[in-house]
Order: sequence, then C-alpha cells, then structure tokens
Amino acid sequence: MRIKTARHIGYCFGVRRAMNLTFSCLERRRGPVYSHGPLIHNRQALDLLKSKGLREWPAEGTEGVDPKATVIVRAHGLAPEEESRLKGTGLNVIDATCPRVAAVQRLVAGHVESGGSVVIWGTAGHPEVEGLLGYARGLGVVAAGPGQVAELPELKNVLLVAQTTQDKEKWPEMTETVAARYPGAKAVDTICQATVNRQSEARRLASECGALVIVGGRDSGNTKRLGQLGERAGLPTLVVEGPEEIGPEFVDGVSSVGLAAGASTPLWQIRSVKQRLEELGRAGEKTPVSFAKRFVRVMVLSNAYIGLGAGALGYAISAVAGHPAPGLYFGLYFFFVLFMHLLNAFVDRVSTRSNDPDRGVFMRKYKKVLLVLGTASFAFSISGAYFAGPWVLALLAFLNVARVVYNVPVPWLWPKELGISSLKDLPMAKTLAISLGWAAWLTVPLIASEPPLLPRTVQGLTATGVLFALVFLNLLSRTLVMDFQDWVGDRMFGSRTSVTLLGWKRASKVVWGLIGFWAVIIVIVWLFWFPESPALLLLLPGPLLNAITLRYLHGHIGMGGYLFDFCLDGQFLLAGLLAWLWVMV
Repeated sequence: MRIKTARHIGYCFGVRRAMNLTFSCLERRRGPVYSHGPLIHNRQALDLLKSKGLREWPAEGTEGVDPKATVIVRAHGLAPEEESRLKGTGLNVIDATCPRVAAVQRLVAGHVESGGSVVIWGTAGHPEVEGLLGYARGLGVVAAGPGQVAELPELKNVLLVAQTTQDKEKWPEMTETVAARYPGAKAVDTICQATVNRQSEARRLASECGALVIVGGRDSGNTKRLGQLGERAGLPTLVVEGPEEIGPEFVDGVSSVGLAAGASTPLWQIRSVKQRLEELGRAGEKTPVSFAKRFVRVMVLSNAYIGLGAGALGYAISAVAGHPAPGLYFGLYFFFVLFMHLLNAFVDRVSTRSNDPDRGVFMRKYKKVLLVLGTASFAFSISGAYFAGPWVLALLAFLNVARVVYNVPVPWLWPKELGISSLKDLPMAKTLAISLGWAAWLTVPLIASEPPLLPRTVQGLTATGVLFALVFLNLLSRTLVMDFQDWVGDRMFGSRTSVTLLGWKRASKVVWGLIGFWAVIIVIVWLFWFPESPALLLLLPGPLLNAITLRYLHGHIGMGGYLFDFCLDGQFLLAGLLAWLWVMV
C-alpha cells in the first residue's frame, strides 16, 4: 500500500508562532504561565504544553493569580474588551494572536469606525469569530454559509470577511449571495493562504488515492473542513487524532492512502499516524520488497544499523590513514556505538516517542530484548577495549563518565534565567556531544591501542588529529541534518539545537555551508597530509549524501521514518564498503 503525504503539513505560521512564544515563556518563566483559552485547537499539543507547566486562565479572573504570572492570548485572538481587561490586570500579557487573524480584526474595526457593518462568514461561537464580533462592536453578524445569508437582518455599507480557515472553493458563492442580499457590499477574501494550500492538497490527494486520512484536533475547524473535502469527493475519509483510531478494515483493499493534516497538527502527531498506516500496509504485503523493508526497519530501529555504520566508518578512516584496522576494531566501534545509542533512546524515551513514534512503539514492544542487547553490547565493548589495550579501555571509561556528567542536573552551577540545569541543556549540546564522542572513539584507538596502528610520533599524532577533525565534521553534518527531523520534539522538550536556535531557514544555510566546508577539507587534507592515499577521496560521497538528504527535507519537512535514517546513515556503510574495495584492489 502506497502512502501519499500532503506537501503542506505541520503547523501553519500563526500556530507555530503561538507555540514558540509559549515555549519561550515556559523556558524563561519567573512565575506561572497561563493561556487565555486553549492556545490552539489540538488536544495532544495542549496536553504536552500542560506537562511543561502551562495553565488555563481561571474562569473567575485574576483572583488568586500570582502577580508575576504571564498570560498568553490564544492564537485565535480575543475581543478588544476582553483583551483590555486582561492588560488592565498589570500582568505580563503576551499576544500570540495569529498575524493573519489580527489583520482581519483591524480590517473589521476600521470598517465599523467608518460607519459600516460586517458580515462574518464563519462558525458561530468559534473563538476567532467571537473576537471579530467584538471588533465589530455590535455591528457584525455571522453566517455559516450562503444558505443563512437570507436570514440576516437589514444592514448598510456591508463588508464581507471570512473566518481565516473557511473553504476557499465556496468563497465565490458566498460573495455572490451577500452581494445579492446587500447591493453594493464589499468583500475582502481573508481566508489564510495556509488554509488554501492544505485544502488544495486534500483535493489533489482525493483525486489520486483510494482513501484519505486527515490528522488533527476534533475542535479544529480547518481540520473538519479537510475531512469534508474528502467526503464530497466520494472517498472513504477518516479524521483522526491518533494512530489508534485507524483499524485494518479501513485500508483493506486500498492500494494508496492520502495523508493530510490541519494547520494546528504537530508533525509528531502526523508521523505517528503515517507510521500506523505503514504498519497496516506491511501487514498485508508478502513480497521480497516488503520483507526487505521489514528487515531494514528492525535494523534501524534497534540501532544495529547505526552500530554497523560506526564500524564501517572506523574501518574507512583507518584505511585512509594507510593502516586498515583488523576485525577487533570493527567490533569495538560497533558494540560501543550500539550501546550508547540504545542508552540514549531509553534515557530520552519521552522525546523519542515524539520525534520518532515508530521507534517509540518498537522500543516498548521489544524493551526486554533491547535491554539485553544493550547490556551485551556494553560487555562486548569492554572486552574489545581490554584486548585493544589499557589506553583504549581508559578512553571507554572516560566516554562513559562524560555521558553521566552530561546528563546529571547541577542547577546551582548555572544562572536561573538561562533555564539550564545540566550540560545537555546548553545550546547544541546533543549535536556536539554525539559528534565529539564518535570522533574520539573512531580515531584515538588508532594511536592508543597496543600495538598502535599509527606510530606514536609527531606525524602519527598529526594524522590522528586530522582524522579526528574529518570524523567530527562528518558526524556534525549528519547530526545537524537529523536535527531538522527532530526540531518539533526538540522544541517541545527544551533541546537547543541549531534549528530551534536559528530557525529552519537560517539553520539550513549553516548546514549547507558546513557540508561544503567538509567537502573542501577532505580535498585539502588529501592534498597536504595524505597525497599518497587517494582512498581519502572515497569519503566525498558523505557530503554528497548529506546534501541530497537536506534537499529532500525541504520538500518533505519533518516526516522522517526508518527509511530516512537508513538513507542518511548509509553514508557510513558506503564509506566502509568503498574503503574495503580499495584495500582489496
């Protein structure tokens, strides 16, 4: 079964802005943080915000509220009277109203001030519509559709606006109906472009697929309208909040399923549904290709694949230095990296479930097996380090101690306003820790082992340092690309990665520059340090694969999955394979 995903998914601009403002308040808070009404219409996202400390604004108002509290105006906006009352409390008020909604509010207010009246095409009682009625100051009415226009009272100097999430396809009919009811009426199309894009994608998927799944909150108007588009197209359509709502009978006999989502649906929620559909698709496939996919999935999700990648890259680096490492080193690299990645996944399992729901499900299902695998990997890495020599064993001990220090909270060491309690809370800490750890583990044993593979001379130390830099740049580029997949979960759980710090566009420019720099460094190192070893150029596919993967991300933002990991980390296996072929030839 093929799954086609909409090109426009994840938070729209307004929702993302509201969420980012809320995260920033929660990270830097000096008192309680409240949301005046549900920040967005997505229960799962709100539940996670509550777990981070966000509170609901009490119905009784400011009674009992801490004077240092912060109140966030929901993305749908508020009526001006309510917003004025809120600001009059003296509390710190953060306006998270979507800029598109705020523009409609100004439009309505301006028209009413000039003596006009307003017809709002929207859902009565919806927070956005209620806010617009407030700006209309008693001169606004609401119509749910063309069929209700005839029931509206007599009005003069009419302006028609739309709730920003209305159905774009019905706008011409609505304007014609209002113009017939109120001759001379003006109409301003205020439907958000993000809404239009999502509706266009839903129609496209409905024309190309045998069924349609819409992901989003049950209270989300734009999500409901996406579902209605599928139903009007005569397509089996399911509107869900989570993967547990999709039964095998829905996809029975369906060759392709379209997947779209509302503007307030987080990527991790879409991922979990997508991976449920993939699971159902795998269950009905009994082909060599489906078997290969299952094998790849197990290898990737168990972290065995990344362990093999570490062994392959370690071999490639030693071959570049002119001293191909024996099998002991492959096992040394494989088992320690496998152990560390399994440990990270279990320690950060809450974040793992959000960033990669498929991996989270896999870890819960095979928890005991993975714990045994992790314990055995640790034991084998110790054994391998022992046989490699005392300095390698000391390096392994150092990396394990560093891992503990990295996670241990020491809040008194950092100023409170920084929101830091441990080393892992520092900007880009995760990215740098992975890159430095891999670089140390794959290069230092070359000169620290007994007997050493590289001579313990100035030349040997220089070669080790150069190889360390190459591996560091390799892992830094790879991990930065991975950060783009994890940025939603990282923002949710407070990790300060390049994407959460710089934003998607600026971070992507930085990574593009780093990938180019890495490729140039490979050529420079070959020319000045290892001219006798053209094998170094075999590392160039690494920058190429990172560039291809980053380019892919711009068209498939945030969807990830085990196949994404398989392709990105395949650069390590490719480097090892090319190095092995070079040595054999």
